[in-house]
Amino acid sequence: MALLECVQQYDTRRTLIAQIGPKMGRVATDRFEFTIIAGDLKGRRISAPKLGHTRPPLSRLRKSIFDFLNPYLLDAEYLDLFSGTGSYLFEAVSRRVRSALGVEMEPELVASIERYAEKYHVTDRLQCRCEDVFAAIPRLHEQTRQFDIVMVAPPQYVGMVDRTLECLQRHPIVTSSGMLICQHDTTETKKIDFHDFEISQQRKYGNTTFTVLRLP
Repeated sequence: MALLECVQQYDTRRTLIAQIGPKMGRVATDRFEFTIIAGDLKGRRISAPKLGHTRPPLSRLRKSIFDFLNPYLLDAEYLDLFSGTGSYLFEAVSRRVRSALGVEMEPELVASIERYAEKYHVTDRLQCRCEDVFAAIPRLHEQTRQFDIVMVAPPQYVGMVDRTLECLQRHPIVTSSGMLICQHDTTETKKIDFHDFEISQQRKYGNTTFTVLRLP
């Protein structure tokens, strides 16, 4: 996506956030730091902009979900929607996926992800698009891209998981044996429309639940 278009989308989103609340609209003056938990990059530290509406998931959550995913990661094609700080992207690459593609519309976060991918010499396997998820999914479908694992971890806005799954259903990009991992607030579990995807299991970690979906 052209940088100008990305910046225009970014400005639109910032305006929207400012309308939601002053705390969420503040410009980053601080940074998040987190450590890659396991794999080839274990122990490497990453610092990402603190924008107020996104943050890396707690270490215990990353460890729990990636320990579950570990048997499926080797040589997998991994897609990370709403990449945020990139913590899931780096965890996937560290555990030897064939490729990891992120989609994130905040230019500051994308720049941070790209900078650390270069620093840790994984640019051959890790890329992040500066693009809106709902534009990226149809584009990936048009490019006939297919992914074995799709992580759906949007900001905690009601309806985002539903909308993403609807888009994925209209524009299939998951392999026939692949899986989708949806991260959402535990209180929203019964309210989410998982459409025609089959619920394989639901893994609850306190206030956060990961719903594992398969194609019907």
